Amino acid sequence: MEPASGRDLLVIAAPEHDAAAYYLTGFLAPDPVIFFSAGGRKHLAVSAMEYPRALREARVEEVLSFDELGVEELARELHDGHRAYAAAAARALLERGADEVAVPPNLGVAYADELRARGVRLSPDGPFFARMRRRKTGEEISSIERTQRAVEEACRHALGILREAGVGDDGTLVWRGETLTSELLRSEIDVHLLRRGCAAEGTIVAGGPQAADPHERGSGPLRAGQTIVVDVFPMDRRTRYYADMTRTFVKGEPDGELVRMYEAVLEAQRAALGMIRAGVNGRDIHRKVSDILHDAGYKTALHDRQEGRPLTEGFMHGTGHGVGLEIHEPPRISTADEELLAGDVVTVEPGVYDPEVGGVRIEDLVVVTEGGCMNLTRFPKELVVP
Repeated sequence: MEPASGRDLLVIAAPEHDAAAYYLTGFLAPDPVIFFSAGGRKHLAVSAMEYPRALREARVEEVLSFDELGVEELARELHDGHRAYAAAAARALLERGADEVAVPPNLGVAYADELRARGVRLSPDGPFFARMRRRKTGEEISSIERTQRAVEEACRHALGILREAGVGDDGTLVWRGETLTSELLRSEIDVHLLRRGCAAEGTIVAGGPQAADPHERGSGPLRAGQTIVVDVFPMDRRTRYYADMTRTFVKGEPDGELVRMYEAVLEAQRAALGMIRAGVNGRDIHRKVSDILHDAGYKTALHDRQEGRPLTEGFMHGTGHGVGLEIHEPPRISTADEELLAGDVVTVEPGVYDPEVGGVRIEDLVVVTEGGCMNLTRFPKELVVP
């Protein structure tokens, strides 16, 4: 994975928590490392503790130790570890004739101040760092698909629980003698993912009116006849790649309005999937989805939002987003002016929300191709759970 030809780059970050640092080096570490490219060569500086492993694993031309760069001496001199990292990076860059570097927009202020004070010009370039990870390789797509299969197995487990659950006299779901809550079903999903080597944070199991808030995780008893939105988006702990899928279920018989909401969202998603291909602007897909949902009688942010006031019902979010080493990364399928590229991996997730009754969201994960898209999602779309 080569940086742009002729462009010098700098990233100071912990690869376990920074997608750009991991993507550029292929090396995982919990503490900050210094990555820089100068004159077309990629360099990685790490602590002595990480040095032997970096020699084996890092995808760079040269691995340096912090000892070689004098990080410890600089920390004693400056009384600040962050300034020491930046000072060492500045020294290494200037020694190699690189006095101007592109940096990601999340470079820390302390790093930036020290680098500039030592004569390194910084060019924050969010679009470049985002774009470099957009066109996924076959290996990356396989990694994402591996995570997606784990997502689907976990959702299949959750669906099995809903099928097995009984309905109490008050409509509350009961599973194996225990009230089935959002917390219980979410823990079953997350544990299932852990067994597949995936880590989930923020899994959504939201029922009834709670499902009207798109990012509400859900709490309390689940009930028959109400929508249950299940949104699962873990990271594979080995490859670091995410996947994302949402399904909406109703245990028992939904009323007519819930069915109508579901059918409208499904129609909008099918239309979006049919439009996706390289060169199509995401805002055109988003507008088509919004038009379908608006024509079905639901408010949308494109048609109904009042200036300065958020829309709190209907369809108020984007149609999709990129997925890779981050769960939310470019491109967006929304009001943003962004053309899709072959190799983008994006979600397609329209939804409709009503604070009185709940919400419906259906989400697939697809790879953009020149002629359309390849859907990585195999899980069925069925509202009713008998």
